[in-house]
Amino acid sequence: MVIDRRKFLALATIAAANVNAPPLLAQDLSTLDQIKAKKQLRIGVTSAEPWFFKDPLSEKWTGVGITMGERLAAALGAEMVPVETTWANAVAALQANQIDLMLVLDPTEERRKAVDFPEAPLFYYAMGALVPEQSPWQSWEAIDKSGVRVGVTLGTSLDKNVTAMIKNAAISRFSNNDEAIAAFAAKRVDVVVQFHPALVVQYARLKLGKVVLPQPVIPVATSAGLRKEQNTAFRDWVNTQFLELYKAGVPNQLFRTYLQSKGVDPSGLPGLIAESW
Repeated sequence: MVIDRRKFLALATIAAANVNAPPLLAQDLSTLDQIKAKKQLRIGVTSAEPWFFKDPLSEKWTGVGITMGERLAAALGAEMVPVETTWANAVAALQANQIDLMLVLDPTEERRKAVDFPEAPLFYYAMGALVPEQSPWQSWEAIDKSGVRVGVTLGTSLDKNVTAMIKNAAISRFSNNDEAIAAFAAKRVDVVVQFHPALVVQYARLKLGKVVLPQPVIPVATSAGLRKEQNTAFRDWVNTQFLELYKAGVPNQLFRTYLQSKGVDPSGLPGLIAESW
């Protein structure tokens, strides 16, 4: 068969289109079907103890979110695969099908426009503050004074809350929790606002300042982000899992176990079950 130049170019164009086309799996299968087909549950991870911690030597990830992800993956007969991201980029990573689930992601109104969330909360935590040891600050009003420097992690729900609450103090935003704590240690900020479980772990490591729950105490329900899709099977499955795990007190158990692994006595500390506060 003789192929002239015009036919050759047409065939080459078709071939190139086929090479660049997305895989059929990603096009046609729901998230739940993809997980079962690949036997992998990809969860987003970022430096944020006690949820996610990467050992600098072994590069192994541990934390409450990791253990929770492993439990969810096992229930699906899959392997949990950590994929590094940031809180600010997590929504985009979900939309781009780079991850299947971002645990400990708060369901803000802005995020709900872009990604989906199960109805059931994963657990609850409260807004806390790491302040100088001799500081008298016991309320958000006392912290919000001209000359006070407040550090917060960029792209988190805390960033949004602090921005709405703080009108007089100066706000500095950092790419992750560790950077915010390092700024506190270097005295570049006077206060670091994070959720109380993260601050407990940071304080135990830093042994600097003190952790307070400024009044009024603001409990926040956290959840997990998923891709928006017409097939809600994965969202419904995650919702059922969260209901069962919360009822059984599993998030609190994982939190206490993680604190103990870091040499922190969890007795007397607020847990992740709001009904026990």
